[in-house]
Amino acid sequence: MNSIVKYKLSGLWNSEYPLVVNRLINAVEKHNPHTINLGVSFDRLAAFRPQLEKIVAQERSDRESSMLSELDQQRDTFFNIIYTVAKTFQRSPIGSVSNSAHKIVTAFKKHGYNIAATNYTAETKRLFDIKADFDAQPDVLLALEELSLMPQYERMNEVNIDFDNLFEARKDRRAETERIDVRALRTECDKAIAMLWTAIEFCVAEYGAENYQPLINTINVRNTYYKQQLAQRATRRKAKQDVSKEDIIQEPEGLDVRV
Repeated sequence: MNSIVKYKLSGLWNSEYPLVVNRLINAVEKHNPHTINLGVSFDRLAAFRPQLEKIVAQERSDRESSMLSELDQQRDTFFNIIYTVAKTFQRSPIGSVSNSAHKIVTAFKKHGYNIAATNYTAETKRLFDIKADFDAQPDVLLALEELSLMPQYERMNEVNIDFDNLFEARKDRRAETERIDVRALRTECDKAIAMLWTAIEFCVAEYGAENYQPLINTINVRNTYYKQQLAQRATRRKAKQDVSKEDIIQEPEGLDVRV
């Protein structure tokens, strides 16, 4: 087989694209492209390595933003459950229940009832303040226990810590992350890949397949696998399955072996 198996690179997610292209670059590099008249085409593609790292960094930042949004929604939900349930139970005809509920609502009101509507930083601080305040009041903690709200209270605090840790880590990384036009970059990189395919096929016709067959085999095993994975994903998407949260395409062991 002297031709390259091709697939639509546009089917790759941004989170997959740098991995796939870097795997290709590494695989071609192992076949000493400069000694088989592929140096120019290889160097053109390999020059994208630093830019591919920027895609990785940008994708990580975007993924962390999504995770922050999910964590924020979780802590909002726990806060609203605790506050709403306690406020409702204030109307209970059972004195012990209404008293416990009143203690919780009163403690919350010291910090404001609209916490879930504030910005990320303000909400994080106010939830930390609530924890410090509640933990210093055994009667409020007992009230949470009596109304079976302690699990929600504990999870709210755990999620708030997770949110704060991720928010601070993302803030530090974002200062170092250069925003790039991923679509434009991928278009240029795709062209470099297409030019590499063309160069390989030209060299096969010009110099014979003997020096290129091991490289072509390595590329085709990989490309065939990606083509199959993308086709299967397209089938699932067509069947109305949610593929957005699927794992990225992995590379099976052994694809770097010269077959």
